[in-house]
Amino acid sequence: MAIDLLSDIRPGQYHWTICVRISRVWEFRGRSDDEEVKHLDLVIIDQKGTSMYVEIPPDSIPFLKTQLQEGKVVTMKKFLVEQAKPGYRVVQNPYMIRLNKRTIITTVQPEPAMFPKVTYSLTPFSELEQHKNMKDQFLDVIGQIIAISDVAEFRTAAGTMQKRRTITLRDVNSMEVNLSLAGARATEFDGDKVYELGQETAVVAIFVGTLMKGLRGQPSYLTGTSACRWYINDFQIPAIQEYYNMLPSEVDAMEKIELQDNKTIQQAVEQKTVLQLKHMDPFEHMNTRFQCTVTITKLSPNQRWYYPACKICNSRSYYNNSTYKCSKDTCPCTEAEDRYKLSFMAADETYELEFIVFDQKAQQLIGKPIQRLKSMYDKYETPAEISDLIGQRYTFVVKISAKKSINSDEPTFEVIYVKEQLGRQANIPVFRKTSSLTTNSSSQAVQTSLPSLIPMEPKK
Repeated sequence: MAIDLLSDIRPGQYHWTICVRISRVWEFRGRSDDEEVKHLDLVIIDQKGTSMYVEIPPDSIPFLKTQLQEGKVVTMKKFLVEQAKPGYRVVQNPYMIRLNKRTIITTVQPEPAMFPKVTYSLTPFSELEQHKNMKDQFLDVIGQIIAISDVAEFRTAAGTMQKRRTITLRDVNSMEVNLSLAGARATEFDGDKVYELGQETAVVAIFVGTLMKGLRGQPSYLTGTSACRWYINDFQIPAIQEYYNMLPSEVDAMEKIELQDNKTIQQAVEQKTVLQLKHMDPFEHMNTRFQCTVTITKLSPNQRWYYPACKICNSRSYYNNSTYKCSKDTCPCTEAEDRYKLSFMAADETYELEFIVFDQKAQQLIGKPIQRLKSMYDKYETPAEISDLIGQRYTFVVKISAKKSINSDEPTFEVIYVKEQLGRQANIPVFRKTSSLTTNSSSQAVQTSLPSLIPMEPKK
């Protein structure tokens, strides 16, 4: 049987037969581990060390999953070769493989000698910052684990609870970066065993499948979710052996990181009235989170409820010459997907301000995915499901939207997550706003009953 190398296969032909080791396997479920599996993912390596990403759609997973165990060497036939996806690339290969129900997978016995087991492309710590908040590729790093936390629960931006563990890595130049393992990866990482080992010797690890994230004004950090794997003090991996040999014979014992759980963090989020939020300086409070309880009073005028978002960085994309172009100059992505963006006015008994909610948080409010609403309404229509938000009362955790607020008289706030839904109110606050050359002021009118789902305008 003729075996094709991964470096030789190309799209457009179907006769390929490959012999590869399954280096990694993971389930991709989207933003939460509680969602349905969207596809099963692999990283494979052939005998020459070439690696490739493999994706298996949900309908084929039951036929193939039992044959796809990490570490096994197998042959594969009857699959498709495609162009690699523009985002979240786990290996540097222009092509990917998509398996199907007809794919034939056969375990190779005995296992060939000298067959590579792992693949990685290490990014130096000094270059991580340039990848911050980019989603074009996953990052692989190597470093000494100098501190580790236990698992703690946090509330995500989508409002769900998620387990997390923090690990501090140091490189040979004494640069440090935190790595946050999230979801199942946080519990799969044997923190107790690694911490005990770190009391006796240096612990060197390679983490593959991470992303660099960060907010303006705060330290950047690596994240590891479903695609992440790690190799710890595995001296059969040359990079780990070389790194370990560069360390001094005596190193400090590994430290313990104390993480605040979600309850403690929530206690630190300060409750504010809308009038107090009005006076927040976007330069001084750019990343500060606040809690507020408000009623949605009307939708912001001349605002569409979704926009074409870059698949890599979520910035707005523009369609030009049969392709998309990201509005961020440094982003090379040419693909986009529609993303919720709701803008509305909301008030309590003190004042009224604009709020913005994106993506999963918007879906949480609306109760339907964006694809469902797009199939029901024209893009210039306001769906009834969105108009129905008027009069609903919520407790939000928010942060100031610096981009919209810096040059505005009044700040706009982005909803980070929806803490509580308090239901439809019989009356909603109505404000008369007046402005002068030096100050803005408002007076609250008598609360008005909400007779219908039509946005209400202030009385003149």
